[in-house]
Amino acid sequence: MINTGFIMLYRELIDWEWYTDVNTCKLFVHCLLKVNYSKKRWRGIVINKGEFIISLEKLAVETGLTVSKVRTALSKLEATDYIKVETTTAFTKISIPELSGFVVETNQPKNDKPNDIQNSTPLLNSSQTINNPLATTNTNNNILKNRKKIFRDKVFALSNFNIKILESFFNYWSELNTNQTKMRFEEQQFFEIEKRLKKWVSNEKHPDKISKPKSKLLTNR
Repeated sequence: MINTGFIMLYRELIDWEWYTDVNTCKLFVHCLLKVNYSKKRWRGIVINKGEFIISLEKLAVETGLTVSKVRTALSKLEATDYIKVETTTAFTKISIPELSGFVVETNQPKNDKPNDIQNSTPLLNSSQTINNPLATTNTNNNILKNRKKIFRDKVFALSNFNIKILESFFNYWSELNTNQTKMRFEEQQFFEIEKRLKKWVSNEKHPDKISKPKSKLLTNR
């Protein structure tokens, strides 16, 4: 395990679907801290960036959870595609695809100077991390993908609305701008999903009617 350097979490994490599930969130953050940030070998096994090898028992000790709670949390994360778990008779390998778009990492040791990290393999160099956390295409795409998923979850959580209404509403407001950096709703100064949905439904039920010319009143002259 790397004990130097640090990771930076994006604020979007607080809107993540598992954030309020204490055990699952704790285990996920622990995994983010455990994964390798460069390719390595362990006892003849190749461990790629974004992977680490461990046992359920050791994960339980490191997180303070029971083995049963660790297994449940891993199942939730795997079912929602945030991690992949490969289990053998000898070990468990956990991988986090593209670090799930929530983290920017640098493995710069505490006592090293910025120029000393050129031989390391961080996801972003120190200047990118501090000044431009969305510097790489992969990171941009991952963050946008997660923002879109979070927005979709919030829209479809309003199950009192018709599913077709939710679909059309989501498709419209999640459309990307010309720079492919923001969704339509993100460019609004204020955006309350439920209020916008009510207005959307109202517009669906009462489309603008073409005004008909009033008939002329005929009178005897």
